[in-house]
Parts: sequence; C-alpha cells; structure tokens
Amino acid sequence: MTTPDHEPPAADNGQADQAAALELRYPDAEIWVHLMFLPTFGWRVDDHTWRWCAQWWRHAEAVWRLELLWRSWEAHRLQPTGMSAWSLEVDRHLRELLGSDGTFRQCRSADGDREARHTDQPVPAADLAPDGWWHPPED
Repeated sequence: MTTPDHEPPAADNGQADQAAALELRYPDAEIWVHLMFLPTFGWRVDDHTWRWCAQWWRHAEAVWRLELLWRSWEAHRLQPTGMSAWSLEVDRHLRELLGSDGTFRQCRSADGDREARHTDQPVPAADLAPDGWWHPPED
C-alpha cells in the first residue's frame, strides 16, 4: 500500500467563499465600539436625553446589545444594501442603550471637572421553578 505525497483537496462546499465573506473588519465588539460605534453615534450623548457609560462593559445588557450590533454590522456591511437595513436595527438599540430610560440611565459622562460615574443596576430576584415545571414527566 502506498501513501500519496500530498493530501487530496477537501471538498469545501462553498465554505471557502463563506470564510472570505465572513472576514471581520473588527476583531471583537470592544474594538468595534471604540472605532465605529462611538465615533458614529457618540455625538448624541448629552447626559440628558442620551447617556453613555465609559464602563459600558460592566452593563450586561449593553454588552449583549453591542455584541449583537457588532455581529449584525459585520454581516450587513457585506451586502449591497445591508447598511440600510442595519440602520433600522441600530436605531432601535440606540434608544434602549443611550436613551434617558435606557441601560445607562443612572450613569454619566465626564464633563469638565466632573468625573464620569458608573452605577450598577440591581439584578431582580427570581425564584427557581418547581421540579418538573419545564420538563413535566411523560405519562
């Protein structure tokens, strides 16, 4: 039995094209926030109608929303009209993140001599469901 000097090419079923299409512009959400999100949308922050927290990564909801916005942005940017669709998506999240009743409602930005302030939000209590609630026994 002889062995070939090289491996035969693996069938990629279009995976090479998908990998090229999924090449990220930004490696993670944090870099995207600093290099794309804040330069684009940060002008709104006024600490009245629109708020931001310099320690945004300490807010679970902000991390979740910004992570999904980053991933969505990466996918939409590759489509010919993707940014138009993405603009509708980001507009909804801007209100939830930056709005006066949003994620950062109790935080404030630094301004002049005033230091920035981060305020942790309490997590509401939740009781565990009784045994069998989610997976009732089968009859």
